[in-house]
Parts: sequence; structure tokens; C-alpha cells
Amino acid sequence: MRFGLAVLLLAAAAVPAHAEPGCAADRLPKTMPQPGSSGERAVADIIAACLKQAPARTSPARNRLRAASVTARSISPALGSTISIGADSLEIVDATLETARGRTEFRVADARLNTVELKADSLSGKLFGLIPVTLGNGLPILPVPLPYLRLTEVTADNVRVTARTATLHEVDGT
Repeated sequence: MRFGLAVLLLAAAAVPAHAEPGCAADRLPKTMPQPGSSGERAVADIIAACLKQAPARTSPARNRLRAASVTARSISPALGSTISIGADSLEIVDATLETARGRTEFRVADARLNTVELKADSLSGKLFGLIPVTLGNGLPILPVPLPYLRLTEVTADNVRVTARTATLHEVDGT
């Protein structure tokens, strides 16, 4: 009986109190799995359990970022109803920023940003190209730190990004 209680207490202590049920961010491997690798699905499942899903956006956005993929390292989300994520680095591939009227303002083939703060009303995509997620839209994001995150087919509404340094490739601004 004591052994079972000790295991239960140890398991409860391993998951942060602010995490979603089933969140086991401490079980993530130290390095991000390669795309298509066998560990990618397990990592996607762990991260999905840590994120609170939101309904799709219904009100119009002032701007919208679309990207083929967004990869972040050392992520520290802040608690709140809008998405506020700090990251050591952020890579955005094949991105377009559009106005509310659908006019393309900016295109970039590849952006690498360091010491980044990303804020958005909503963020959606597929975790590691596998599990569809939508975050924000008025639902709070839980502050579960993650060592990495990769989203594909990304859409972010009312996005604001600040970075200490940025390297942009193949930029087209109108």
C-alpha cells in the first residue's frame, strides 16, 4: 500500500500543477525528433496533451500570418487569453503576412529569429505535421514550458513578433 501511494505521489509531482491532465512535458526527449522519425508522433501526442484546444476563429483578423512551418526552441508560454510565447529561437518557413482584406503585405522564404516574443489572438497548425491544434481565441494558454515545438500549415491571427536579431531570406514586401 505504501509503495502504491509513493508511486502515486511521485507521479503527481512529476506533472506541473498548471498542466492539462495527461500533460507529461517532462517526458519529452532533450532534442526535437527529425521530421518523419518514429519518435515524432509520441512527441506530438505529449505536447497536444499539454495544450488547451480552442474553437476556430469567427471574428475577422486585422492581419494573418500563414506559413508552411514554424519551429521554436526553449518555449515559455505566458498565461493569458491571447497567445504570448517567448522562445530562444524561431524559424518560419514560406511565410505570408496578409491584411484583413486579404492583401499580401510581406512574403519571406525563410526567417530565423533569436530571443523572440510572439503574440497572437489565435494560432493553428499541425503539431509536427500530425495533430491539428488551435490555440487562443479567448481561451487561456497554460504556461507549460517546452524545449521545442514544430507546427506545419500554420495560421496566426493578429500576430505581433519582436526579436533581438533576425535573418530573412528571399523577402518580398509590398
